[in-house]
Amino acid sequence: MGCSRSRLENVLSRRLLGWGKMNRMNIGMVSPYSWDFPGGVNRHVEQLADHLRGRGHRVRVIAPGGHSGEGFFSVGGSFAVSANQSKANIAFGPGVAARIRRLLRQECFDVLHLHEPLIPSASLLALFFSRCATLATFHAAREGGSTGYRLAQPILRPLAGRIDVKAVVSPAARELISRYFQGDYRVLPNGVDTALFAPGGPVLEEWTGGGFNLVFVGRDEPRKGLEVLLRALPLVRESHPEVRLLVVGVEEYASTCEGVAWLGRLADDLVPAAYRSAKIMISPALGMESFGIVLLEAMASGVPVVASDIPGYRAVLEDGVQGRLFPPGDYRALARALSGLIEDDAGREAMAESALARAAMFSWENLVEDVEAAYGDAMSIHGRDL
Repeated sequence: MGCSRSRLENVLSRRLLGWGKMNRMNIGMVSPYSWDFPGGVNRHVEQLADHLRGRGHRVRVIAPGGHSGEGFFSVGGSFAVSANQSKANIAFGPGVAARIRRLLRQECFDVLHLHEPLIPSASLLALFFSRCATLATFHAAREGGSTGYRLAQPILRPLAGRIDVKAVVSPAARELISRYFQGDYRVLPNGVDTALFAPGGPVLEEWTGGGFNLVFVGRDEPRKGLEVLLRALPLVRESHPEVRLLVVGVEEYASTCEGVAWLGRLADDLVPAAYRSAKIMISPALGMESFGIVLLEAMASGVPVVASDIPGYRAVLEDGVQGRLFPPGDYRALARALSGLIEDDAGREAMAESALARAAMFSWENLVEDVEAAYGDAMSIHGRDL
């Protein structure tokens, strides 16, 4: 009862003051994916939460895995499921539901920011139990559509209708979710921490001498396209034997090729150094990428990008401006694009400058106010029912 009264008082006071003069918000940020495994959604959640805290808001991240403490609440352990040609570590079930319901009763959040809320997960459970304003961000893209959404559409439609403000990270993400759940979707893109990912910082000293470094950053999943890159590399090295590929996030393959340094999973503070240690970053994903955070991270580090020509990447990278796009899966086209840039020092420098300017548009400093405005809209919409 106290929680409902407090929330009603907050809404009424904000109506009187106006949303533009809104005081600090109490925000619950829910991720469906385990905090113990790296990934683009959790990086988005972590960095957005940090920037909101820096602006005076109280933010509590809610997710599987990790350890509960200040600013973070663990809903418990996770289990792996196959999704989108990837492995997702999520949490679901009666125990998770009870913990989330108890937390929402205790916290009296002004707004819940739910990431991927229509998959069986902590986000879906939080939406079910929520009695406060909700903003939902949809991250996934899938060119052929989603069988899961199609089959579950009748069950999920009432829950989707309870979301006050719907957002997507890119037009590619909107294309997927709007097939099954119509409505107005505003684009709130992924951001990049331009203080962390920036040129001029530390590099990986052991890999910066005597060669021309390329870098790949990604998980060991077929859809990330590493095999395409490994097929292109020997073609590049035929005329450029000085080229070396730094592979971050993947352990050494059983069958290796010359010129590859397998760095495995790096600590978070070393990933920016890996970008700065290279002259070109490659992202040869085969599809199902809604945005491409790794592209932004490389661009913010002053590194031009060669990437697959897929919708999610076109939202970030302009072909011939910040780098090059090539047909997904075409290793020969990838080799040609790489060789062309390796031989064009002036072109790479111009692309690096354009990459920095483009990445600045996606800095969290520029994007966080749009997120705050979306929270205000969600609370206004939700307040009409109080």
